[in-house]
Amino acid sequence: MRTHRLFRTSGLTVLPLLAAVGLSGCNQAQSEINEPVIKPVKVVEVPELNFSPVSSYLAQVDATDRAQLSFQVAGQISSIDVKMGEAVGAGEILATLDPTDYQVALDARQAEFDLAQSQLNRAEQLFAKKLISADAFDRNETQFKAAQASLEQAKADLGYTQIIAPFDGVVSVTHQKPYEVVGAKQPILNLISSQDLDVTFAIPVTEVKNMTLAELKHQHFFVTLDSHRNQRIEASFREIAMQPDLDTNSYAASVKITKPENINVLAGMSGKVHIQNETTERVFSLPVAAWINQNETSGKVWRFDPATRQVHQIQLSLNEKGDVTAGLQQGDQIVVAGAANLAEGQQVKLWTREGGI
Repeated sequence: MRTHRLFRTSGLTVLPLLAAVGLSGCNQAQSEINEPVIKPVKVVEVPELNFSPVSSYLAQVDATDRAQLSFQVAGQISSIDVKMGEAVGAGEILATLDPTDYQVALDARQAEFDLAQSQLNRAEQLFAKKLISADAFDRNETQFKAAQASLEQAKADLGYTQIIAPFDGVVSVTHQKPYEVVGAKQPILNLISSQDLDVTFAIPVTEVKNMTLAELKHQHFFVTLDSHRNQRIEASFREIAMQPDLDTNSYAASVKITKPENINVLAGMSGKVHIQNETTERVFSLPVAAWINQNETSGKVWRFDPATRQVHQIQLSLNEKGDVTAGLQQGDQIVVAGAANLAEGQQVKLWTREGGI
């Protein structure tokens, strides 16, 4: 009998423990079922919309004015008065030939001219008195004109013994040295413009076809150099070829810039020409999955609020292509995946890609 009592007592002790464990499991399962599920969504952040699209093209700096200067007559170089890299002004003497021979020739032509002029004056007086024939007078007049032409040529030849800068610029190259004998039109030095520079580039045929020449001229151009990528140099349209290059399927074009004061810009430097399209409408595109509903002129999407982690419905204006033209601001986060079955003010979480998935 004592043993039987102990068995019953032990059974009564186990039953309450099993009941407690069963109730605890039910409560935990019930709690997990009632916990709200936070739906993951994927968002896209709206970029800055207050700018026009920019197209960029590889480019090279070239001088707007460029000249290879030479003497128009042969002779020995007396002096080269400038050095490479030196800035010069229009009208400045850059180099000189020894003028001795040309001065002697000028003096001789001057004497011939003076003689021919006096002979013509005497012939005029005699012809007026009918003391010489018309043929004799014509011969004197012809000799005078020939002497006059020779004198003018001698003066020009003497002037050609100097090279004078045709414009403000910088001496880029000197080909000869003093005391060397050079021929007529043999290159002596190169001069390039110092302030105004051309920047040449190529525009693909497909892009030129999308706008008229008038529209191209009125685009906003600026240039950046590879050596100064962060400095923007304003530019203006200069010219474009009327025939495309068949090898590159592009049109050669150029813009004009004024040399900045804080950097050294030289012909041959590389960079980019940027065209900021002022005529293109400022738009933003969203994928189909982002739209709650959409018609020809407007549509509704979900905007995610990072502070509250809730979504709110907003209405956007659309153009004929379905692009957003109004209703968005930079930094707005728009739901583009997981937008189905959301409710106003619903709390969501941002979807993130897990490693290996």
